[in-house]
Amino acid sequence: GRFWKVAGGLLILLICCINMYFVVAYVMSLHNLGLYIGAAVLSVIYLSFVAYLTWLCLIALGASFLACGNTVSVTRTLQPEQPLSHPPK
Repeated sequence: GRFWKVAGGLLILLICCINMYFVVAYVMSLHNLGLYIGAAVLSVIYLSFVAYLTWLCLIALGASFLACGNTVSVTRTLQPEQPLSHPPK
């Protein structure tokens, strides 16, 4: 039901936040600018990927206003509808 969808989403968000906290705490303890920059780049990539997966999951769970004219299926990636073409003669 809706409660479990929201609870699951909040739990995932909590786990992501805990992971990011430990990464930041570990990198800050190393006192190296190169590692700070590397961790920042990887964090942006990681958070972008998590946001993308969240967006796809919300569409799959029924938030069709996020689809932007595209359809989503659990078994395939986000793809626009293909127009029907005439078969070759």
